[in-house]
Amino acid sequence: MKFKSARSISVALALWGAIALLLFSSALILQQGGPEQWLLILLAMVVAFIVWSWFATYYKISGDELSYRSGPVHGKISISNIRIITINKTLYAGLKPALASNGCVIEYNKYDEIYMSPQDTEGFIAALLNVNATIEVRQNK
Repeated sequence: MKFKSARSISVALALWGAIALLLFSSALILQQGGPEQWLLILLAMVVAFIVWSWFATYYKISGDELSYRSGPVHGKISISNIRIITINKTLYAGLKPALASNGCVIEYNKYDEIYMSPQDTEGFIAALLNVNATIEVRQNK
């Protein structure tokens, strides 16, 4: 079962604003010419990374595995190792393969946690509970 990431307006504005700024900078570099043109490759790579992350951020549940992808960032978590899911919480540091600012924090193994923002949070949690009914679900206030 595949779940797309929710997309918040603030994250969209930040990412697409950064792309606009990078494209504007690229246009200025092209207009001026000179030895700085090698920066165009770097700017193009940054734009490609942002666009890739925007269009390829999702979560997939298959068997006992929860896999996630956000552009080039990807990984797998054993659902049987998930201990706690806190809804409506933001993770300020750590792994955040998400495009929204108010999702859920998944605590797994002993000290690991990851932030995700599925569009259908209820369906996502229900699918995880189908595999591991011992997951504690908390609502952040």
